[in-house]
Amino acid sequence: MRHGISKKWLSIGLFMGCLGIASLAYAHGEITDSVSTTISSAYPATHNTGTWADFPKLHPMIVHFPIVLLILAAVVQFISFFVFHRELSWVSMCLLVLGFIAAYLASGIFHGGDPDPSMLDPVSRATFEKHALYANYTLWISGIASVVKCISHFIGKRKRWTEIIALIFMIASVYTVAVAADMGARLVHIDAIGVQGRMLPAEDSM
Repeated sequence: MRHGISKKWLSIGLFMGCLGIASLAYAHGEITDSVSTTISSAYPATHNTGTWADFPKLHPMIVHFPIVLLILAAVVQFISFFVFHRELSWVSMCLLVLGFIAAYLASGIFHGGDPDPSMLDPVSRATFEKHALYANYTLWISGIASVVKCISHFIGKRKRWTEIIALIFMIASVYTVAVAADMGARLVHIDAIGVQGRMLPAEDSM
């Protein structure tokens, strides 16, 4: 029995590792493609200190965690309907709760303040408002999903219908975080808001 459980957890670990490597490779490719050599070389050398002070806000350092964690939680939850039910239920629950915590940190503690809407053009303002709205949706929905999943896992004993409800909330959080991420990427890479602290409140160092 112990040997069987060990093989299950080994398989799960290898699967999660492959997903993580794939996610990192994709993210690395996206970042590499989006970096402008000209802008990088023009960035003042005095800012490249190798410390947290190099970044005008810490939000970009945290925001990728809820994106990856919430998506992985939904994927693992779906797979748990077919194999390794108990083990993958633990994995999806942990990923989901961590994703909710990361969403809270990204939208709260490490958010760093919003740009002044009056300084934005109409398109940028609409993009920012949608980004903020869906980030708020993500926080609430992932929080509800975490509660539902914990109830299903510990109290509902992973009944199929409670697990389906949890999956529905997880999928909803994946949609909202994807929209928020898309709007955030547009603000940074198209409108250049937040690049080197542009249009962000200077008095807030987070």
